[in-house]
Amino acid sequence: MSYESKNMRLMGGVPGQQLFLYRSTDALADVVASGYFDRAVEEYNLDTGDVILACTGPKNAAAVDLLVATNTAGVVTVVNGS
Repeated sequence: MSYESKNMRLMGGVPGQQLFLYRSTDALADVVASGYFDRAVEEYNLDTGDVILACTGPKNAAAVDLLVATNTAGVVTVVNGS
């Protein structure tokens, strides 16, 4: 599987301090892989310091994790802060 913009919701904030909710049946290991959220840079202005609440796995209920994004020239990496 891969990132789908329909599963991402901006909950609030300002650029650099945005809060998103992301729901996916993808495994957490896939969601935290470097580059998974690259398309969100253009679609949602995802940038360094933004926070993603990720509900992942079967039925979006296997894990709930707090991810912090870093955007380096359009390549997004996340750190699991849970």
